[in-house]
Amino acid sequence: MPENKTRGRPKAKEKMEQITIKLPPKMLEGLRELSDESYNPMSYHIRQALAEYLRKK
Repeated sequence: MPENKTRGRPKAKEKMEQITIKLPPKMLEGLRELSDESYNPMSYHIRQALAEYLRKK
């Protein structure tokens, strides 16, 4: 392993805070399917949707 490489997940550019949300079962199922198909975590899709909503507001 090269000397300048570190193990683990790369650090986020911006500090994130964790929250808890509740979703209806069908919405959660759709989010899980989207996440599985895209290989992106559910939190990624939630952030993208929220950013888009806030831009349009």
